[in-house]
Amino acid sequence: MVIKIIDEGILSFDKRHGAFMPSITQLSDGLLIGCQNVGSDLASGDHRIEILRTTDHGKTWQNQGSIHSDDDPRWAYRIADIAESADGRLLLTASRFENTDKLLFDPETESLQRPELLLFWSEDRGNTWLDPVVVPVDLPAEKYTWNKAGRLLQFSEIRWMYTFETWKPEGYLGPPDQKAAAVFSSDQGQTWGELTTIADDPTGELLWWDLANTRLVDGRAYVMLWTHRYGTKEDLAVHWVVSDDEGRSWSEPQPTNLMGQVCCPIALPDGRVAAIYNDRHEPQGIRFAISEDLATFDLEHQVTVFDAKQEASLGQAKHENFLAEHQLIGFGKPQGILLDNGDLLGCYWCTASGVTHTRWVRIRI
Repeated sequence: MVIKIIDEGILSFDKRHGAFMPSITQLSDGLLIGCQNVGSDLASGDHRIEILRTTDHGKTWQNQGSIHSDDDPRWAYRIADIAESADGRLLLTASRFENTDKLLFDPETESLQRPELLLFWSEDRGNTWLDPVVVPVDLPAEKYTWNKAGRLLQFSEIRWMYTFETWKPEGYLGPPDQKAAAVFSSDQGQTWGELTTIADDPTGELLWWDLANTRLVDGRAYVMLWTHRYGTKEDLAVHWVVSDDEGRSWSEPQPTNLMGQVCCPIALPDGRVAAIYNDRHEPQGIRFAISEDLATFDLEHQVTVFDAKQEASLGQAKHENFLAEHQLIGFGKPQGILLDNGDLLGCYWCTASGVTHTRWVRIRI
């Protein structure tokens, strides 16, 4: 097996602000559309979502600008992704966080500013977007926060899955009850109800972060999870789970042989799965690997799509809390899709020469 990088380039580069967490989608007509969030730095409260377009099949990209109709300072918007519904409309999923004079994450209390899950609709192929609709989550607000993770999966026209992860809000004094979960809609996103846990450790020892998902060629949903040991700086191997009943139940988390953090799976037509993932071990970077059994990835033939060099971290945290340190990382959140021609298109954010920006890479197996 040979994996080759056949092309790569810049998604968005602007010295005035940082660009983070990009996502690219191929629509039913073959066109590509992207999005990202931009802000002063990774954890700042001024993040907004921008739309990216291409007219040359992804070789170059133009920034369409912010989707927000006003500059409401109450919210910071992050983690955007675009999908296409059966009727041709586009929908963008994202999280927004309450914007206060405090940090997004408080290292002293381990609390997270309160977020909401959102749906934005577009009826003109993403040129304009309606005001967001809040997706409700039936968990007690005094104990939980919840923010988007992964992509919206449409099992059918009437069964949609919106995945997220939990943490704890300001004022809750206990440890976080962290889990990966999902809510479901049976009417194309008009209402949401059913809630299912994807991965949870009742002991609280293991944290299931930044889930990323894909739908395998046999119809099963496949999720990969950054797995971390609570209260330490220790990452375990990336874990995976599957569901064969459209997200109603999930297998127990099992380890892969990838020692990474955020890891995005891409289902391949022959039943294999590819993964583009963050590797925080020296030399730090973003890598791409393939598995034939959903668990064991071919590390001998994996390729590095980004070498972080000296800009893997952008400073020294003032607090020893791991999440405080993580607010200063210089690259991450890779994502990827299978293109109509069989190539794979990945994207990620990174820092080079002091400028945090987004990039794309095209891969051929």
